[in-house]
Amino acid sequence: MDPRAAPPPAAPAEEPGPSLGPSLAPDLGSDFSPGLAPDLGSPPREGEPALPDGERLSLLREKARALPLSPGVYLMRDRAGAIIYVGKAKLLPRRVSSYFRESPATPRVGLMVSLIRDFECLLTATEKEALILESGLIKKHRPRFNVILRDDKSYPSLRLSLSEEYPRLEVVRRPVKEDGSLIYGPFPSATALRETLKTVNRLFPLRRCPRPDVKKTVRPCLNYQLGLCLGPCRPEVTPQDYRQITDGVRLFFRGQTAELVRSLNQEMKERADRYEFEAAALLRDRLHDLEKTLERQVVQNFGDEDLDAWALCQNGGFTGGAVLLIRGGAVTGCRPLFMDGSNLSEGQESPLASQLLLSLLHQYYGGGGVSPHEIILPALPPPEDLCLLREILPPRDGKAVKILSPKRGDKQKLLVMARENAEAILTERLERLAQTQGVMAEIKNRLRLPTLPRRVECLDLAHLRGEAAVGGIVVMVEGDFQKGQFRRFKIKEAAGGDDYEGTREVIRRRFSPDKDPAKWPRPDLLLLDGGRGQIASALKAFKDLGLEPPPIAGIAKDRANRGPDRIFLPGRANPADLKPGSAGLFFLAKIRDEAHRYCRSYHHQLRSKDMLLSVLSGVKGLGPQRLKALSLAFPTLEDLSRAGDEAILKIAPLSPESLAEARAKLQAHLSDPGPQAEGAGRADLKSP
Repeated sequence: MDPRAAPPPAAPAEEPGPSLGPSLAPDLGSDFSPGLAPDLGSPPREGEPALPDGERLSLLREKARALPLSPGVYLMRDRAGAIIYVGKAKLLPRRVSSYFRESPATPRVGLMVSLIRDFECLLTATEKEALILESGLIKKHRPRFNVILRDDKSYPSLRLSLSEEYPRLEVVRRPVKEDGSLIYGPFPSATALRETLKTVNRLFPLRRCPRPDVKKTVRPCLNYQLGLCLGPCRPEVTPQDYRQITDGVRLFFRGQTAELVRSLNQEMKERADRYEFEAAALLRDRLHDLEKTLERQVVQNFGDEDLDAWALCQNGGFTGGAVLLIRGGAVTGCRPLFMDGSNLSEGQESPLASQLLLSLLHQYYGGGGVSPHEIILPALPPPEDLCLLREILPPRDGKAVKILSPKRGDKQKLLVMARENAEAILTERLERLAQTQGVMAEIKNRLRLPTLPRRVECLDLAHLRGEAAVGGIVVMVEGDFQKGQFRRFKIKEAAGGDDYEGTREVIRRRFSPDKDPAKWPRPDLLLLDGGRGQIASALKAFKDLGLEPPPIAGIAKDRANRGPDRIFLPGRANPADLKPGSAGLFFLAKIRDEAHRYCRSYHHQLRSKDMLLSVLSGVKGLGPQRLKALSLAFPTLEDLSRAGDEAILKIAPLSPESLAEARAKLQAHLSDPGPQAEGAGRADLKSP
């Protein structure tokens, strides 16, 4: 079995351990908790002789029993010192020592225990603190045997900014409700969010401009001319008129469509009675659009609350899940979950393992987002874990989140729907993994690699005539981009425009021997955006480091003949035999394109900062500190030019004359932007 696909062990049940005698209990001192446990032995180094299993387990068990009777977190390490599992315990000696019994609780526990060579513990004051610390350590170290949500990105939501006099609907991630705004979402599908926003903008003419003071606008924008905005910038539009629009948006998202239709009908008749026929016609059209929209909606209403229904399923050692999202009483989407590892036993339908449940829910809701009013689970955890779960979940509207496990009724049907979605999501992912395995096998055979390229890193450079030279490395693991592992580099030593020396510099910094191998794993394939010249530079960099290089390949277009991408290998004059249009070539081109995008975006960011310093230099009142603050607030010159006077003056207080001078310089520069940025390695791509 591939160890990377091995599911994590179920945390063994706590069993009463022997009481700590005076000779075993360490002298903790008065300021021990919370903190690192006493030095109970450093992780063994690579190359040390292995102890027999019986003796190793005995030593680990004695070390565990000597731990203090306290809540805390334990970190299991393998022979190389890498963390392979992080867990939390109410009483450390009982939990940790239970791993090292002669007979493991499950084969999966036995697999993990066979790799453990040492552990360390962090003490906490309460079990709640232990759970929070455990979640943070899992996210930081991503241990092999822990359950880790792979799809933990922040999904977009819609925010209605009620703190503004004329609210607007905007797309946000990681929304915060402290400012009194209303949050609708999250939307797992960006397409669904765009369609919802398009529908709302068609039905309700909210303003879209980000200006803080709309009444200072000289003339209405194009959206007003097209009838897509009520025009709060016009003096005749009052906050009361605009509030009727925002009230309609709130009713629409709450699912109170019948009340919304009645309100629009009444307002339309009142306008007609006052002979305001144009306004009445607009309301009639809006009412017609709303009725057409409601005809397409077939959803079950669950009251005016937000609910999340959870379901997990397992197949072939892989675990997938789904969170069914009910917002404002209507089903708005389903968020897929993918996990590295699993605590579910084969064939187990429910209940969910308690430790798995606590870990997943804390990872999911512990990022500072908005909790639902209710969380629906297939089975409730034990009472003590349920109390702990209620403590760690952020409250909603000042009230604790309800945790339910319904056995009948509409909410139980939600669990069935969530389970069906989880099974479909896992099936789809397994099919995609099977396709990815086939593509990786093709690349392995065509490029004559020693192993499947499960981890691929791609290096690219970008500069503009040697200025703002940068490098970037993107990482793909098992066919998925790992954006948290992307790295970017400012080229410091290589002369601007020297792509070969820039490649050597980036590789020397990326593969420096002082890098932690746990954070910087060795790739199965290092892909370079370029041809034989870049490959030769990379090989020289590894020789300078005294390291054996990983498998290296270069990808370059046949620009002379306007042909497709070609793959070059060290020591070979001709390109590798990857046919145009093949899945393997498409796979490698996809990684190269992502590296190109990532590197260019960093290059543009640096150029915009440098341009801001050069364009606005000489403006009275704009020194280095204020220019730096402006560059952080407005990443591009276009963003700064579109910003309102108040937004600029809030960051850099200027006189009216200096502000006018700055705007004039910006306008003059943007009217003649100059040459566009180009990627690196063009000369080599022409003749690889």
